[in-house]
Amino acid sequence: MELSAAEEYAIRIIAAESTLQHAARDEAPAARLSSSPASAPDGKAGSPAPVAGGTDASRPTLAPGGTATPETNHPAPIPLPVSPIPDGLWPAVRAELEAQSVIGYPANAVESLGLSPADQAEYLARAGKNLSSWYRLMMAQDSVLAEFRQAGIPVAVLKGAAAAANYPQPNSRSMGDIDLIVPPDHFEQAFSLMERLGWENDIELEINPRHAGFKKAGCPEIELHRYFSTCTNKQQAHFLDQAVYDAIPRAEWTDVAGFSVPVLPPLENGLVLLAHVNQHLGSGLGLRQILDWQMFVDAHLTDELWERSFQHAAQQIGMEKLAVTTTWLCRIYLGLQTSATWFSESDAQLASDLLLYIMQRGNMGRKMERGAQATRTVLHNLRSPAALVRYLYEGGRAHWAPARKHAWLAPAACLYQVGHVIRKGLSRNASMSELVTDARSAQEDIDLLKRLEVTRM
Repeated sequence: MELSAAEEYAIRIIAAESTLQHAARDEAPAARLSSSPASAPDGKAGSPAPVAGGTDASRPTLAPGGTATPETNHPAPIPLPVSPIPDGLWPAVRAELEAQSVIGYPANAVESLGLSPADQAEYLARAGKNLSSWYRLMMAQDSVLAEFRQAGIPVAVLKGAAAAANYPQPNSRSMGDIDLIVPPDHFEQAFSLMERLGWENDIELEINPRHAGFKKAGCPEIELHRYFSTCTNKQQAHFLDQAVYDAIPRAEWTDVAGFSVPVLPPLENGLVLLAHVNQHLGSGLGLRQILDWQMFVDAHLTDELWERSFQHAAQQIGMEKLAVTTTWLCRIYLGLQTSATWFSESDAQLASDLLLYIMQRGNMGRKMERGAQATRTVLHNLRSPAALVRYLYEGGRAHWAPARKHAWLAPAACLYQVGHVIRKGLSRNASMSELVTDARSAQEDIDLLKRLEVTRM
């Protein structure tokens, strides 16, 4: 499969925004953005930007992959600036930005596209809604963090505002919920504090031992983590979680667009963002998680930090190849500006395949039909007996209350989940050809994830 015109334009717009923000941050002259066409990785001139109303022959073509050489460690990103969008394509591009949860990020680049007044107004309204949600979340988080500080509970923010801290414009980062983590010996105290503050626990630890979920009227959901890692390898999971625990007391209260946020030190914060990419690979990885990683690399991941500590840590959690490949993807396709060279030996074809994988799904799998997504989830978990048993056990406990109360019902919980999957499959009314297509696609996904050497599929 290939990227659609809308997907390609969405990528170009993001790359343009990344370059604009980087130039503005460094106070570079605007002329740099409109100089000669960018070079492709092989040193040749990049494809010319498409023109408004273009035919299929003038559809945007992403920079081709290639193997880095010492002279071309930093191939330039997609040609800039982005040309006006062909007639009728903008609604699909806007929908793509929304599906990837990055609608607010490329506001400056979108302004230069020459949209009609109506399209521009609609985009600003949607981006404005995203901005409003950002401030609503940050104010709720600010209130809760103040209570944690007063109670003397060490705490750090994971993802979310901790990722936004690396953005040149933090409030352009789309927000969902609030993720907090405290040291294990402070978890019960933090849990009780949330309840005293009027937050209602809606995700029981018996269902999801990783975190407790809290809701409150008019506020975004808060996840209070007992641990963060979702690695299936216990040693890798322990390494990441222990690194995060040890770093919580060293979290730095950082100003993020006027809000004070406890952010883990760069090494640990970067590991969390990398693990977040890994976590969503099997279900719904979107450009939002990729941009979080890109902003971290731009802000912190120099060759010195990589060689001193980050490479070793990434190896310990089984994500070194994912870090290298994702960074190459960001450099080639999304406008990452960096002088670092630690990722220059990446497999360019693998990065290209990863981009296609991301664009086909959208953030949290929003572009996937629900029935097909469920089928792929089951097929992914058939990859090993251990993964299958864990999937059936956890799913059975989530869907059958008695299994959460009585540990001896674990075998029955697995059987209950088998029945649940069968019922969902029958309700989908999928044809045999659809199931075969899903199975083939799921196997392709698994093959890609194996090439990335990820620890959660």
